[in-house]
Amino acid sequence: MDCVPAVYARERLGLSGRELQDLARVVERLEALPAVARAFGEGALSWSRLRLLVIAATPETEAIWLARAQEKTVRGLNAAVAAARGVPSDPDEEAIDGEPPARFQLRCPRRVRRLWRHAAELASRMSGARLPAWRAAEVIAAEGLASEAADAASASVPSSTDPAPRARVPIPPVAWEAITEALPDDVERLLFDADAANPFALDARLRAAVRALQRIDFQSGRLLRLVSELRLHRAFGFASLPDYVRERLGCSPRKTRALVALDRRLAELPMLAAAYRDGRLSLARALVLLPVIRADNEAAWVARAQEVTIRRLSDLIDFALEAGAAEPPPAEATLVLPPLDQVQMCARGCNAEVRFSGPASVIALLRTAIRAFTPPAAPPWEGLERLLRHVTAEWERRPRHRDPIFARDGWRCAVPACTARTSLHDHHVLYRSRGGENRRDNRVAICAAHHLHGIHKLRIRVSGVAPQDLTWEIGFRRGRRPLLRTHGDRYLDA
Repeated sequence: MDCVPAVYARERLGLSGRELQDLARVVERLEALPAVARAFGEGALSWSRLRLLVIAATPETEAIWLARAQEKTVRGLNAAVAAARGVPSDPDEEAIDGEPPARFQLRCPRRVRRLWRHAAELASRMSGARLPAWRAAEVIAAEGLASEAADAASASVPSSTDPAPRARVPIPPVAWEAITEALPDDVERLLFDADAANPFALDARLRAAVRALQRIDFQSGRLLRLVSELRLHRAFGFASLPDYVRERLGCSPRKTRALVALDRRLAELPMLAAAYRDGRLSLARALVLLPVIRADNEAAWVARAQEVTIRRLSDLIDFALEAGAAEPPPAEATLVLPPLDQVQMCARGCNAEVRFSGPASVIALLRTAIRAFTPPAAPPWEGLERLLRHVTAEWERRPRHRDPIFARDGWRCAVPACTARTSLHDHHVLYRSRGGENRRDNRVAICAAHHLHGIHKLRIRVSGVAPQDLTWEIGFRRGRRPLLRTHGDRYLDA
């Protein structure tokens, strides 16, 4: 979807762009399906079934589809909808790009994980858009297998053995008191006169609704963790937790796993738990914090997560992980790691991990490329390192855009929270028509969408000195406070 709605959803509401798009599509279809909308409002139809019904039902057939939804499982309803549309049925609700999902996981030295992130960043630059990990892996594997360098991996090198598997962490006690906690107040009043509300009033209502939903998510995570750890889904007649939440609760198994994983950590992180439950941190921000936050640094990380955009928070966490730092770097610090070519090659301890999920065919393709670059008797991470070094060297040799502003700004839009990397414009902070000079400290990289529909339509204002001393006003209104004010990626009105 367009980057601007996706950025708004992620930054202001804590939702993914896909979730926002899905919600809008369902609501639009429900306008023509009153019986389906009524069944969903009364709780007779789950969200999983609703998403399927709006694809196939029409005003003439909605009664028939409602009856089918009551008698079929979610998988069965999915198959019926697919048959009605004349397309193959996908038995896996969580298929990625039309394929069953698979998981890639490889223990490696920290330098290899850093090299992986650098290669994924280059893949995004080459594609002109932020790529998920599995798409970057597909591009990396294809580039590696297309070269002759894989054939040169037969040279033997000293190898190290894989470390012993880590001990299983004991399951913490379950919080039974979650059952007695009250749900938040009804949010129906937020819909009053919604069509007549101006965009800023609508934003306030959306954020209030999302905060209420997040409190429900907090409690849902507690209860789902209880079901998971006591294997209660078996008592209900379901073979697995995903089957139970999909069929009985109408929830996404993917979100269920995220809620359960987060709740396990919240038991030992009371400050994060309070900030998440109160709505001061979205689910997206809380999940981003998990790799680095601990009991001895949670106060600093929770505070930093409320001060900066999700984009900047991710950058700070990546830097802390690669630098081995427990405390968060300053919000506006320049993040500089030693150049990759200066990282010592002799360190062989597998103290990091590369992992992600993606289509099974992509995971298989990446494993094939790793094997092609792995010398005999060497561990797989050495093959991954050789593959990544080859790919990054190839991409870095290719000609780049001559505009130095794009390189200085990291080949992405400088508007806070935006992750766009395509159609970049070189914008003058102080317009040349108003006396602005062509110096680099008066220029900044901005994507076409934010440049044309934000800056030049007076919805976004930027002032200051590039690149480190820029103040942004997003959702600008004359005579009134803007929706968001930041200094770089740090909130000024937090």
